[in-house]
Amino acid sequence: MNLFEAGAILQPNTGPDGTRAVLELASEAGIGLLVNRPLNAFAGGRLVRLADVRVEGEPTGAWPDESLRQVAALEEEYRTRIASRLQAPQGGTPPADWFRWADQLSAVRGHLQGLDHWRQIEEQMIAPMVAQLVRMLDGRLTGPMAGIWQGWRDRYLPALDSLLQAFRGQAARQGQAVSDAVAAALSPHLPLLRAGESLSRKALWVLASTPGVSCVLLGMRHPAYVKDGMTILAWPPLQDVRPIYEAMRQVRVGRDLVAQ
Repeated sequence: MNLFEAGAILQPNTGPDGTRAVLELASEAGIGLLVNRPLNAFAGGRLVRLADVRVEGEPTGAWPDESLRQVAALEEEYRTRIASRLQAPQGGTPPADWFRWADQLSAVRGHLQGLDHWRQIEEQMIAPMVAQLVRMLDGRLTGPMAGIWQGWRDRYLPALDSLLQAFRGQAARQGQAVSDAVAAALSPHLPLLRAGESLSRKALWVLASTPGVSCVLLGMRHPAYVKDGMTILAWPPLQDVRPIYEAMRQVRVGRDLVAQ
């Protein structure tokens, strides 16, 4: 349950005649409910992070278009000067396809779903594969080919890093635009005293104030998450949260801020 996925309070589909909302019936019956995924909502066909987007050290470097051209040129140079002289194990990926990040990232550009999505791509796919290939070629190539490889590698890795930073910044700006739209719709329903609080705290506060919700399960992967989330325990519950959930139905989210 979260600000967007609020069927537990808004949708009457429970009880003997299917006319009661889950939280309403559970509260009357004295049944405790734990809700999870409070800050990761699916809305507008995409994952929406209900938190402010922060990037440590504002990403610098070229815009994706410029960086993509630089990386594409270097990868073409690799295929011409290096890959053409390499052999892959039988059944393995051809050496010409080992460095094709410019092509793959060009295809990804219109499909990023915020910073968390980008970090998953960068940290779980790109970085491990590049590191593995670099280690392998560093140890395999000798003689003149080693010099050619090392010269290309020393130009390519900084260019690729600049490209990844550009995508990271783009994903952060995209994610924050969605967060800003959510916060703008949420703020009029909250006390002015909490206007400057983070979006994640506001979203958690609404859930924790919802009648029938006994516990909100928050995945605290970092110490900062703990500090941010624990703060709301000292706040008094909101008096009436149903209008908030109803208002969130009108919030525009998604890549093009498509109406929910």
